[in-house]
Amino acid sequence: MFATMLKIFAIIAALSGHISGVTVTAPQSTVNVTVGGNATLLCTYTTTGSMNSLFIQWSFYSANEKQPNTIYYFQNGQAYEYGEFKNRINGTTNQGNASITISNMQPSDTGFYTCEVFNPQDSNGRNQKSVAVSVLVKPSQPHCSLRGTPETGHFVSLSCYSEEGMPAPIYQWYKVSGETLKPMTEQLNAKTGLFIIGNLTTFENGYYRCTASNSLGNSSCEIDLTAAHSEGGLIAGALIGAILGAVVICIIVWFLTKREKKKERKEKAANSEMQPMTQKQQANVEYAKIPTQENESVATATPSKEANADNEYSTAEEMAASEMPENDEMQGVDTQTRA
Repeated sequence: MFATMLKIFAIIAALSGHISGVTVTAPQSTVNVTVGGNATLLCTYTTTGSMNSLFIQWSFYSANEKQPNTIYYFQNGQAYEYGEFKNRINGTTNQGNASITISNMQPSDTGFYTCEVFNPQDSNGRNQKSVAVSVLVKPSQPHCSLRGTPETGHFVSLSCYSEEGMPAPIYQWYKVSGETLKPMTEQLNAKTGLFIIGNLTTFENGYYRCTASNSLGNSSCEIDLTAAHSEGGLIAGALIGAILGAVVICIIVWFLTKREKKKERKEKAANSEMQPMTQKQQANVEYAKIPTQENESVATATPSKEANADNEYSTAEEMAASEMPENDEMQGVDTQTRA
């Protein structure tokens, strides 16, 4: 938008007959700054026209963007900042100086910055300059990886890569032999970190280290390339898996056994509480059914009134029956006497 406005002002100024021009210079075409630091982008200009309508604009273009974006704009003593650079730019307000300082530079700030000065009353001339800015970053911890099977006779290659690093890291592989590092130069791509070993032999077994380095420092990683490592790892993994499985099974069995024992204890406790009451009731019943010797003697010695009455009634009847024949005999005697 601002670039379009500047072009319109330039056309108007050209049509007005102004032939003098604005000259912009940038003392440094490239600037390097470490991550987190401040970057000062120098830009100066000269003009013969009035300063009342002067524009200063900075634009940023990175490899991830398709077109430049305005990040700073200055006119009539007022400065404006845009996008991710808001509150990070400090511009110079001195006449003839369009330099800016950007704070807290990050890797994403790497790219091209364009300083553009335009004066509608001084339209002709070279009015812009670009500065290439690189945010320097130490290589991040590289990732070492193995391609192939680490067994004798198998094709093997090693790769190493750091996600961050500016300038781009240079990679170097070493074979670790105790305290000694032997550089691996054959079949090595220092730019990509790919190291091709080929068919693995006993001589090539061991530990390898990759170092990623640039002007700010280096970082490294290691990988174990022992031929027996793969088989031993499988055996160890299977053994550990079997042990863990056995432990899990033991825990499950222990838990189930404990729960079953707890259930049995509860049942025994409930039976123990009910057994005394049942025994007591049975004892009372047996006590009622089985009389003692004293009770038998008392029952024999002291019959009940009803039993006595029955006995008396039976005795009376027996006596009457026994007397009846005697009466019959007496009546027979009396008859014979009368006769």
